[in-house]
Amino acid sequence: MGSSIYKFKEQVVIVTKDATTGRVLQRVELAPNIVTNEGDKYYAQRGAAATPTYTFNAGMMVVAKSYTVAATKVATFGRFVNTTYTGRKAFDATYPKTGDTDSDNTGRTADAVTYKRTYTTSEANYTIKALGICRRNATTAAASASKVLLSYKTLSSAQQVTKTSSQTLVVYINHTFNGV
Repeated sequence: MGSSIYKFKEQVVIVTKDATTGRVLQRVELAPNIVTNEGDKYYAQRGAAATPTYTFNAGMMVVAKSYTVAATKVATFGRFVNTTYTGRKAFDATYPKTGDTDSDNTGRTADAVTYKRTYTTSEANYTIKALGICRRNATTAAASASKVLLSYKTLSSAQQVTKTSSQTLVVYINHTFNGV
């Protein structure tokens, strides 16, 4: 009996731009970002046209100042360290989507789901050390349903991005499904 091998690729693209000129100041491409166990279940349910347990497609992007534990398959929102929820924002209009055409997203492919969030000059002005996708208005509350994540990425010191009030920030999280 033969076995099938499937590849699932995750890539994060972080772009900072000068708010006045729009010139790209920094582009950081990172892989992998871990899709959690709840994220795996979400994609399986969507693929089978079942009603997903959690509606990550209506979720939020999180860029965090720090984290308590490096990325794992069982990561929850409580792993992010935020003094406020300024880094937790709804996705940009029309996202998530497949076949992203945004040229700033160097991780886009026809068979990827792309999640995108643009942060203005007044948002997320700190060094970003972790990011991910959470349920809408996720919290660190005890109820487990409010804490689940679709994906989670911790950044090494070399990967961290420092955003200032003279910059905008765009974060893309791409989940690509390729059968072999």
